[in-house]
Amino acid sequence: MKLILTSQGFTTNQIAQAVSKLVGKPLQNINIAIINEAYVALSEKRDKRWLIKELSRLEKYIGGVIDFVNLRAYDKVEIRERLQNADLMYIVGGKNFILPDLFKETEFNEVLKEFAQEKAVMGTSAGSIVLGKQIESDEYWKARYDVTNREIENKTLGLVNFNIVPHYKREDHQKWNKDFLKETLQNNSFPIYAITDEQAVIYDEGEVSFVGGEIEKF
Repeated sequence: MKLILTSQGFTTNQIAQAVSKLVGKPLQNINIAIINEAYVALSEKRDKRWLIKELSRLEKYIGGVIDFVNLRAYDKVEIRERLQNADLMYIVGGKNFILPDLFKETEFNEVLKEFAQEKAVMGTSAGSIVLGKQIESDEYWKARYDVTNREIENKTLGLVNFNIVPHYKREDHQKWNKDFLKETLQNNSFPIYAITDEQAVIYDEGEVSFVGGEIEKF
């Protein structure tokens, strides 16, 4: 299984080259299938320029076919066909908890687990979180989303035995700083990596590595 977990996708040349290495192809030959349905639940008052910027970077780096796989628009056969043509599945973020519910509703969770055995998968923000193991800390969930772990159990796929906190140190995420994470995640039983928008966590057939310098681990 090959995963790359990011906050904001192709934000640096270093991340782009890491994707190329993980996929095993030059960037100009990579075909990509985009899952982009987590943004729809965001408030109408939330500016969506971040989404335009993120997707525009794909055009800059990816030279192969760029496709959108709409899970609600296509049946299972067409979804499989579109994924089969891709070298990289790219899961865009948005509102938390939307993706696990969508995947379950469309039975895409099983399809993703199957295809992840043969293709690379890249997530951004909530699209990364859904791939990892769900954070256990009630303190963390209560402080961030005013829910408990029990209330939102089974909201990730658990493809790997770790997860990320995205957008670390970003100006609009200053509340979720090192002290907060150290306090709320101290009893979590598996690693949580806090990554900036210029960092990534790579999982390559059991081996974990990092892009973009030293990463905070909790």
